[in-house]
Amino acid sequence: MGFKRAAEEVLREVGRPLHYTDITELALESGYLTTRGKTPHNTMRARLSVDVRDNPESPFVQTAPGVYGLRKMPKRR
Repeated sequence: MGFKRAAEEVLREVGRPLHYTDITELALESGYLTTRGKTPHNTMRARLSVDVRDNPESPFVQTAPGVYGLRKMPKRR
């Protein structure tokens, strides 16, 4: 699974925006993301920030510096 898809899964599960370092850690811990790179946090930050900046259809929104959420958060029961 790629960085953006892993971020979507984590954010859906958590149900609130998170800092990109927390998204990365949870994605790695849950097995959604595997990488051989030395700086997965930086890669996650880059993927999310570029997607928000360049893709008007992005599922992500930036809510604060380094903090990302889903445009459409799942409804809690």
